[in-house]
Amino acid sequence: MPRRPENLHKAYHAHVYFGPETVDQARALVAEAGKHLNVQVGRVHEKLVGPHPAWSCQLAFSAAEFDKVIPWLDEHRGDLDVFVHGLTGDDLADHTTHAYWLGNDWPLHLEMFQRGRDPS
Repeated sequence: MPRRPENLHKAYHAHVYFGPETVDQARALVAEAGKHLNVQVGRVHEKLVGPHPAWSCQLAFSAAEFDKVIPWLDEHRGDLDVFVHGLTGDDLADHTTHAYWLGNDWPLHLEMFQRGRDPS
């Protein structure tokens, strides 16, 4: 079962996942989030970006907004899955240890964060 988001960090990203059949739903969701919440809405990527295994759009917000953003996203996301993670400066930890889900969890492509890490 996916871990539910917890407000433990100073800042967050929420990545709304979608595909060709749900792109309009995702566009509407992030547009509404931008109108009703204190979030920065990123580009709607209709391609794979970074470690994300689906098309996505990023919402950025602070810990002060967390208790408004997470319930709102959960209520309005419909059948879309949302990956939420803290921002600590450690990309690998942010996408693993500090990772949470609204909906289903997806396996991320973490190889990009593991290059050059000391295995000890």
